[in-house]
Amino acid sequence: MAQIEDMEKVICEAMEFNNPVQFSVFMRLPLLNGSETGEIVQIEGHIHYINQQQKISHVMDSKGDTNLIKFEDVVSA
Repeated sequence: MAQIEDMEKVICEAMEFNNPVQFSVFMRLPLLNGSETGEIVQIEGHIHYINQQQKISHVMDSKGDTNLIKFEDVVSA
């Protein structure tokens, strides 16, 4: 629970002050037999928007691409 609160604080401060963030995110890779596997990837950028209803952060990286990150997929921030 404390980790979630710490992560929320970091995200809110990063958005407020336009600080760059780095997320470790679990990216799912579906398999042909219906099961899922995945890998942990690093996403760096600035938080552009947080959708509380859908629980998704919009993070713009250095290339200008928007990465949609589900809260449940964040391993660390």
